[in-house]
Amino acid sequence: MATALEPEEQNGLLMIKVEDHYSVSQKYSPHRRDLFRQRFRKLCYQDAPGPREALTQLWELCRQWLRPEYYTKEQILDLLVLEQFLSILPRDLQAWVQAHHPETGEEAVTVLEDLERELDEPRKQVPANSERQDILLDKLVPLEKPHESLTDQLHPKKTQLEQESRESQRNVFIQ
Repeated sequence: MATALEPEEQNGLLMIKVEDHYSVSQKYSPHRRDLFRQRFRKLCYQDAPGPREALTQLWELCRQWLRPEYYTKEQILDLLVLEQFLSILPRDLQAWVQAHHPETGEEAVTVLEDLERELDEPRKQVPANSERQDILLDKLVPLEKPHESLTDQLHPKKTQLEQESRESQRNVFIQ
């Protein structure tokens, strides 16, 4: 898809520069964006000659990462929220989602929901020792806590509330 830019007059002729949107996005791959994000996040104050230079470097790295001249405010916010969302996931889920290279928070959630459906399906339909389930589980990075299920990690608050409910019911029966 081509987009027209500012008209330019040359030798009395009106010329319109056209920039190919596809080539711009190709030059700036998700891998490059992640590289700029990492540089932005890892910049150390001690690496700069002074405070002004450190701030200038941060501005430049931030512009390279978020590209405000290219992305809308909404897209930039989505990149920031996606980064924070990935950072709060348990490590194994974080690795799983990042392996799918989501570009938005919504895509990251979809990856997690798909994974949850895939893992829940075999339990209901196929015996626990099935080859399909073993293959699926082998794809996952080992869980941080061996006794913790993927569902517990995907729904920590729900699981915590269920545990508290069971404990309170036990206490009622004991008394």
